[in-house]
Amino acid sequence: MQLNLRYLVRATLVGIISYANMAGAADVLDFSIHQEYTSTRALGMGNAFSAVAEDYNALFYNPAALARRKDGNLHMFLRGGIDMEYFSLIGDITSAQGSGNPEDQIFSLIQDNYGNHFFSRIPTIGAVWARPNWGIAIIPMDVSIDLSMHQQVGPQINVNGYIDTTFAYSYARNLDVDIVDEKDEFSVGGTLKAIHRVHVEEAVAAADLTQEGAQPFDTDSASEGMTIDADLAVFYTPHIPKVGKWSFLGFAAPSFAVVMRNVFDMGYPLNFHLISPESGEPDKLQRRMDLGAKFDLPNFWVFDPKFAVDIRDILHDNWTMLKGLHMGAEMYWKMFSWWKGHWSMGLNQGYWTAGFGARFGWFQLDLASWGEEVGTSDVPIESRRYMLEMSLDF
Repeated sequence: MQLNLRYLVRATLVGIISYANMAGAADVLDFSIHQEYTSTRALGMGNAFSAVAEDYNALFYNPAALARRKDGNLHMFLRGGIDMEYFSLIGDITSAQGSGNPEDQIFSLIQDNYGNHFFSRIPTIGAVWARPNWGIAIIPMDVSIDLSMHQQVGPQINVNGYIDTTFAYSYARNLDVDIVDEKDEFSVGGTLKAIHRVHVEEAVAAADLTQEGAQPFDTDSASEGMTIDADLAVFYTPHIPKVGKWSFLGFAAPSFAVVMRNVFDMGYPLNFHLISPESGEPDKLQRRMDLGAKFDLPNFWVFDPKFAVDIRDILHDNWTMLKGLHMGAEMYWKMFSWWKGHWSMGLNQGYWTAGFGARFGWFQLDLASWGEEVGTSDVPIESRRYMLEMSLDF
């Protein structure tokens, strides 16, 4: 088990620096907000999903929505996200290492890409079983890598990589709470999750990338641990008459969500030392609060349109209003019970997003493109990313 995991970390997290010696690395500057779980469908509509999550994604976006489910759903998925320059960068470094003058070429490569970010989230493998009032999820592998070029103490590549394994159980109930009308829907729910994380956070000097005969990446520098945490959610849909003073809200059919994620935020008390007997503890998940609103618009033809706004990740150390703002719209369509899908668009942290999904029988395909803010509040930087998800949906 230990040898297999070491090989996995080396092969996935550090393919780009497979000949690097990591000794003496500097601190990594990271201004992004890492998400433990992402949904391709949600990213297509700007990741504004807290009040939309009526599907299997409810376990991680808004567990209270499970109280509204009418049937069961088993979703098994393979997902991958990347930016279009990631593989080009890997190829350029490999070519430079095999050249007659690797030091000059790698120094030049890093200098030409100062400030640029490169992203990979391949693969994410998992299964979610969502039922009325409850659900379970098993995500055995979720691998993500962020690379950025900097010059803190010389040309270097900052590597920020994660391998997560997640088990989650959610439960939700409807409560008899009347705020606007006796037909109001008020739901509460929670997700209890266990996460094992391997985290690599290193700054690789350009000179280390050129050393002939350098040893493979030293996994002893990775941190690891397991934590148990919980998300708590409230989901409210007021019943607003379609006539009278507030009839315009009845036309839009609003719903509102409040989700507190990583309530305990206690770090990683368990360390199985699968990577190294000396491995340290990863950074905390960080407690976060998401606020969301959804507006269901009137159906027409085969379309069920909706609009949503979220303020996500409040309380995170890297949170700003821009990084927390998510907006999106979705045109869900249904031709038959076995043939349906969606078109979507939105804004994620100030950058455009677009998505498409189609289900034919048991097979489902989802695509999304979105921009992620990886800069500071003073110097915004967009990282344009693309995600493909293939799944079996029962």
